[in-house]
Amino acid sequence: MSESILKVKNLNVELGREKVIEDLSFDLAEKEILVILGPNGAGKSVLLRTLLGLHAFKGEISWKKNIHIGYVPDDFDVPPDL
Repeated sequence: MSESILKVKNLNVELGREKVIEDLSFDLAEKEILVILGPNGAGKSVLLRTLLGLHAFKGEISWKKNIHIGYVPDDFDVPPDL
């Protein structure tokens, strides 16, 4: 079996008072393909942003060392102080 590049255990994400992700766990091994599928508002983008460290969360997210990740948001807002 391939080495895991991503491990997620008991992931919980809340935005305000809304629970967006509740108790999600999975492992992603090298050469595996992960599909994130769901209707609008299901939490797909929140999951991706959480995995990238852009949202606060409870649980565990661990990446293999020396992994490079690219992310291009569908909307790009420049903070006013830049």
